[in-house]
Amino acid sequence: MEATPRWLVGLDLLPQNTGVLRFGAWLGRCRGVHVVETGLLRFVGEELSTVLEGARASMERLLAEAEARAVFEGLQAVASVTAERGLIEAAAREQPTALVIGRWSRRGERGLVRLGRVARRILRELPTAVIVTPPDLLASQIGAGPILVATDLSEGSAAAYRFAAALAVERGRGVVIAHVAAPIEHAAIYTLDRGWESLREQEQRLVRLEVEAWVAAHAAGASAVEIRYGAVEEQLLALAAALDAPLIVTGSRRLSLAERLFGSSLASSLAGVATCPVAVVPPA
Repeated sequence: MEATPRWLVGLDLLPQNTGVLRFGAWLGRCRGVHVVETGLLRFVGEELSTVLEGARASMERLLAEAEARAVFEGLQAVASVTAERGLIEAAAREQPTALVIGRWSRRGERGLVRLGRVARRILRELPTAVIVTPPDLLASQIGAGPILVATDLSEGSAAAYRFAAALAVERGRGVVIAHVAAPIEHAAIYTLDRGWESLREQEQRLVRLEVEAWVAAHAAGASAVEIRYGAVEEQLLALAAALDAPLIVTGSRRLSLAERLFGSSLASSLAGVATCPVAVVPPA
């Protein structure tokens, strides 16, 4: 029985959105899927079967132009009410290691729209691990360094590490575990200078112990661990750039809609602005 390809790549067929093809070629053993939104058929004026056949032909041309056809073991065009619903249904059928999709904003852009409707809704539901890729990513821009795993020291981050470690072995890369702790500099206004230095050293020692305990419990044998202080997103993006990481991997807290309205999702925020792809892994 033929093994199911491990990576399911969502293709939107626009020539400016080939980043998922480039990263899919780096991952290897992909299956491509394009979703035709049924609501658009009335504007096309063609039968669904004709539209799906044309979509498959367009997928073949796009992959050939990107020189990525060899790693795509299958292509399918499907119909659904929305693109995100079709991709979620395809992920449920295929059971891939991850669903690879593009986002709206290009590398280096920080516009009002970053993820786009499809990526935002898929990350909200998270049917499997999801890799969000800049639409204009080139093969030459995929980092040559280790895979970066962000941990908040929760159980949920353990799944992210396992995902990263397995991919690192497959791709011959290292793994760097990163934890960003909140700085406590503001506490200095309440202490004398000498007392402040002692307080900071004590806090940093506690953070190191917490990180070491998490690594021992969930990432035994990991040798590269980075502890930084400051804004989490800013520090992770800077570290990924310094490491030339091909991928940032983070877990998900599976925030509800109400929680998203009053807070923020680090995973979604990173996925919307990082210059490299970002993998968001649901808890086991």
